[in-house]
Amino acid sequence: MTLAELMNEINALGRSIHTAADRLMVDAADNTHDMQDIERQQNALRDMNSRMAALRLAYTTQEDAERGNLTTPQSSINQAQERNLHDMLKSREYANAFAHAIRTGAKPGRDLYADKHKVLYDALTIAGGDPAGEDGGFLVPEDIDYNIREYIRALDPLEELFNVESTTSNSGWRVVATDPTKGMTKLTGEGTEITGSGEEPNFKKVTFTLDTYGDWLQVSNELANDEVANLFNYISRFYARKYVITTNDILKTQLEKLTASTTDTTSALSVIKTALNVELDPAISVLSTIIVNQDGYNYLDALTDANGRPMLMPDPTNATGTMLKGRPVKVVSNAVMPTREVTSGASAGLYCPIYIGDFRQYATLFQRQPLELTSTDVGGTAFRTNSIETRCIARMGATVFDSAAAVRKEIYIPAIT
Repeated sequence: MTLAELMNEINALGRSIHTAADRLMVDAADNTHDMQDIERQQNALRDMNSRMAALRLAYTTQEDAERGNLTTPQSSINQAQERNLHDMLKSREYANAFAHAIRTGAKPGRDLYADKHKVLYDALTIAGGDPAGEDGGFLVPEDIDYNIREYIRALDPLEELFNVESTTSNSGWRVVATDPTKGMTKLTGEGTEITGSGEEPNFKKVTFTLDTYGDWLQVSNELANDEVANLFNYISRFYARKYVITTNDILKTQLEKLTASTTDTTSALSVIKTALNVELDPAISVLSTIIVNQDGYNYLDALTDANGRPMLMPDPTNATGTMLKGRPVKVVSNAVMPTREVTSGASAGLYCPIYIGDFRQYATLFQRQPLELTSTDVGGTAFRTNSIETRCIARMGATVFDSAAAVRKEIYIPAIT
């Protein structure tokens, strides 16, 4: 199946999801409607959303393959090495060696127990790391990597709404083709020469650059010498929260590149409808998500229709989620996405940020995997406090690919005088 055919499937399914969600909201609001039918609709909608996720993954994978972004192993030896690396990182031997390295403050280039940590160096060699590098660290075991990802999901990061791509380099570029605007030329008869529409494909080069982010965590010697699982959970919780805060800031910076237009509360709902119906391409609109902060959500939650029914409806695919016009609403904290406040003058009041669009098409978060973690019992405050300090390094960056895939608004709530 070609990329165009896949996109047609995605668009058609998106429209079906939109229609099914609207019907389910109407039936769910009807107290007399048969609950078995509502459950059947919920199950069907879940299946459609699962199929949508599979189609989007297939599209992204095929698109990357056609653009040459996927790294093809040069030989079966490379494939075997990749399998060996995976087996190493998930093995109990690796976890125990990694925990021992933390307890002893070992790191590549300064390791008194290098013979006990051979599996750590073997993993670095396969992954292309440099064991002699003073700034490098050991690759994290799969136990920590899995725990970090589980904690990240629980924290509901913005990353879930965006396209995420792993890369092996700190910079690079991708080619993006603009969509054609004209159809094919009608042929007047058999043997007629095809003149074409005169429309040439237009390609643009989108670059990305990764920045290095890091933080450190102090671990007591008591915890370091505790069970491996307890040590790993403690480290995972800390770095997962740090990771989410960092990626949220990176992606928020990309969102803020959109120009905001302000609307007052009397027209806020119509502005949202206009964004979905007119400002966004229909193919993007059906796949859109609405991002608001707590203040914005509080405003939307109070909206009702002419019959007094709430405009926000439960999301049948998410027990704690809500939808507006069949689109999921993503709520982030005011701390992540603050409300702008004007305290004086005719424009005094709150300006709540709201973003609408398909953010997977809007921007991509690039990550260089895997994480690197190292420790010391000498540097920093570790020696004076009789503790161990761990340091985690991650390399990430984000780039806008399609600025027309999202719009930015502000809901203006006048100050009470």
